[in-house]
Amino acid sequence: MKQSNTFKLRLSDMNIKYILYTFVFSACFFHIASAQEIKYNVSVNTPTLQMADPAVFKSFEKSVNEFLNNQRWTDLEVKEEEKVNVNVQFNLVKEFSERDFLFSISILATRPVYGTSYESVIFQYVDEKVAFTYEPGFAFIFNSNSYNDALSSVMGYYSYIILGLDKDSFADHSGSEMYSLAQTIMTSLPNNIANGDEFGWSVSKVGLNKVRSSFIENLLSPKLNDFRTGFYEYHRQGLDLSSTDIVNARKNMINAMKQIESSYDSYVNSLVVNLMGNIKGKELVEIFKPADKAEKQEIYKILTKIDPAGLQNYVDLR
Repeated sequence: MKQSNTFKLRLSDMNIKYILYTFVFSACFFHIASAQEIKYNVSVNTPTLQMADPAVFKSFEKSVNEFLNNQRWTDLEVKEEEKVNVNVQFNLVKEFSERDFLFSISILATRPVYGTSYESVIFQYVDEKVAFTYEPGFAFIFNSNSYNDALSSVMGYYSYIILGLDKDSFADHSGSEMYSLAQTIMTSLPNNIANGDEFGWSVSKVGLNKVRSSFIENLLSPKLNDFRTGFYEYHRQGLDLSSTDIVNARKNMINAMKQIESSYDSYVNSLVVNLMGNIKGKELVEIFKPADKAEKQEIYKILTKIDPAGLQNYVDLR
């Protein structure tokens, strides 16, 4: 039985449509699977602006958003819902000229909690010494093995810290590779930038509180092995379990915080450990408010020890 020419044409059209559909679907899937690992939201605040044209900072905000959200930090393939959400606010501190500036930057990174719509903070910090040069048309170029410009180095450094903490929160000590990449950025800095206090790195003062370079020294130090194990247990065996088994989740979180307390005892001046109260304090209060008195007292004792300045935040646990 012969097929009509019309049928052949329709069959041919269907094949072409199928091929095109397959190609488009595959391209979209590949794009999703290869998406950047971090979803950045950048805002710029310039209340003290005097010298530069305000349009410069509109251009800057757009450029930084594009740079950070288009940058592939690793070869990891992540889905949209697996990205780390990071908010960055640039606050103008000083203008040295119409193109040279000093900013403070507030960074807040969160990761999703399994089985909930809640996102838990894994990194929060205000860096008060971010100095750089910018003018419209400037292209940010990042390479962890070489220094290109001040801001891309700073943002690359924090990106790898955040990715490392995110990985550590899902598997014990799995963020080491990310921390090593952040360390590589530091070793690639020119000497005057690495050691100049005005640039915020102060590598020669590593280990001291409120020094940017201390994050990596802390996270790669054997003194913080217990912290990193506790960080993993807190998130994976605590928070991620809380929607289905809050009783055991609380027990695991107490054990995790004891691990973190152990690192506090061995490295009292650790910037990373000292920030834990700011990052997790309110969260722990909400989780343990309904707990029994013994559990509340255990958490209260640890939090007031590692975060004595936040004592008043923990009154509901007494």
